[in-house]
Amino acid sequence: MAHIPASVEDARLIIDSLREDPLYGQQLPPVSDSINENACQLCKQEKLTFEPPPMYCFPCGARIRRNGPYYAYDTRDTHHSVCIPCYNKSRAHTIEVEGQMFPKARFQKKRNDEETQECWVNCERCNCWQHQICALFNDINYDVEQAYTCLYCYIEEVKRGLHVPSPQSAVLGASDLPRTALSDHIEERLFKRLKLERQARAVQTGRSFDEVAGADGLVVRVVSSVDKKVGVKPRFLETFQEDNYPTEFPYKSKAVLLFQKIDGVEVCLFGMYVQEFGAECAFPNQRRVYLSYLDSVKYFRPGIKAATGEALRTFVYHEILIGYLEYCKQRGFTSCYIWARPPLEGDNIFYCNPMIQTTRTSDILREWCLAMIRKATKEEIVVELTNLYDHFFITTGECKAKVTASHLPYFDGGYWPGAAEDMVNQLHQEEDDQKLQKKGNAKKIIRKRALEAACHTDLSGNASKDDMLMQKLGETIYPMKEDFIMVHLQYSCSHCRSFMSSGKRWACHQCRSFYICDKCYSAEQELEERERHPSNSRETHELHPVDIVGVPEETKDGDGIIESKFFDTRQAFLSLCQENHYQFDTLRLARHSSMMVLYHLHNPTHQRFNRAV
Repeated sequence: MAHIPASVEDARLIIDSLREDPLYGQQLPPVSDSINENACQLCKQEKLTFEPPPMYCFPCGARIRRNGPYYAYDTRDTHHSVCIPCYNKSRAHTIEVEGQMFPKARFQKKRNDEETQECWVNCERCNCWQHQICALFNDINYDVEQAYTCLYCYIEEVKRGLHVPSPQSAVLGASDLPRTALSDHIEERLFKRLKLERQARAVQTGRSFDEVAGADGLVVRVVSSVDKKVGVKPRFLETFQEDNYPTEFPYKSKAVLLFQKIDGVEVCLFGMYVQEFGAECAFPNQRRVYLSYLDSVKYFRPGIKAATGEALRTFVYHEILIGYLEYCKQRGFTSCYIWARPPLEGDNIFYCNPMIQTTRTSDILREWCLAMIRKATKEEIVVELTNLYDHFFITTGECKAKVTASHLPYFDGGYWPGAAEDMVNQLHQEEDDQKLQKKGNAKKIIRKRALEAACHTDLSGNASKDDMLMQKLGETIYPMKEDFIMVHLQYSCSHCRSFMSSGKRWACHQCRSFYICDKCYSAEQELEERERHPSNSRETHELHPVDIVGVPEETKDGDGIIESKFFDTRQAFLSLCQENHYQFDTLRLARHSSMMVLYHLHNPTHQRFNRAV
């Protein structure tokens, strides 16, 4: 079954857009000029191939490069791939794959150069052939008893009165997906800000509002919202067992997508996955948000600059993120964490990003995020900006918080929990090696400067695993500390570093950014005058109370669970796209992929039962 255009105009837009696809780099010849009977009636091309799905070595997990050699053992149900190094280093007659032993002699040497051609579909009216991708053909929902009609025949039948265009309501699109409080909040803000931006552009150019281009056909939806838990890794948990460190942290995982109708077809342009650790979660994750994945494809329309000088698509994506931060702040979350690291190959949300899209470096991606945060700061959505290292590893001025790894938020798939577990394992290994060498009393001496900065008083070298872990973590994170962005949605106490979500905030009007919580203020009053704030001055600074208002006790938003086996995790969505060739590297492919994404969202239980050829 093919995509049903809402009108003849939409059908013509779809046809015309195929002749300007960035895949080919130039406009294709007009329809009347084509005489190649073996070419697709729509795009005028013959053989087109998909990007081959990534192939990985089962023993080591390394990706097998394109056109590179590897060894494979195929059974009826599975394909076992082994890279050359793993095959060569196996001295036995068997190779272990996922806990099973397979005869090494049965592995055949192959080259990762297989190509999968795009499928075709035949119009039963004009008997012309077209690529399924070009025709926006849904092979999952194909019924052999239902004739396929191409776009040309569709237009002709409508002209002759033989076919009445289906109402727009008959085609389930992005706007028909369930709305949530979050999607409504983001959309309301986005549309309001786009209207103001368009007005500003009109003023700048001296034209009327209707004379300047606007961004139309935008839809924001939460496509997954499920309860999950992140378990604390065993070695890390063992290190802090005496502190009653939680064994797991519950959170709400959400996936948000942005669609735009382009040339008559809705295209998925932007996506993000977030983890929300609510008020019911234990410390240190309580009331914290982690932006775990962020991705976009460069097809936004119109491709112009906003009144602010940035690309209009950047303006839109920033507004979605600012809207999310604003929503989190209103619900009582205190901070948001962003790891500004360009995704590794295969770590994107969208499978096969556009070839015309520049790969971002850490510096570019970080500045992109910081530009968004600066906007949110102007609106007082963000009250402070720092990074993970400066907030948790460095104690300066009047900070009285002891630096400890148990205070760092523990996110699912975050960088530092995995790094911490590896480092704890390394510390245990060093201890075991020392015992074997009968040097059990020898311990690594931690540099005094690092310990002093962390407020540790034990400089004798007899530091705990926590101290050594923090030093190792600090040394690892420091060179890239600016990439671990920490956004404060509420004020943090300058003494204990905790976020203040209730009671009073005690502020010093003479010092910039000095605030303490009720607990630290009470402790301050017990000190002698010379030991109070400011500790490094003979002056007396008065602290003024400010009531903390607008922060709800509960962080739940009332939205129900939205489950989807294909969208509950980024990997599930990526696997769906890889297995079915839902690519986004050209607008032509992105339109078909987005159509199929919407089909899966509207038909979560519908299984493939046929395929056109």
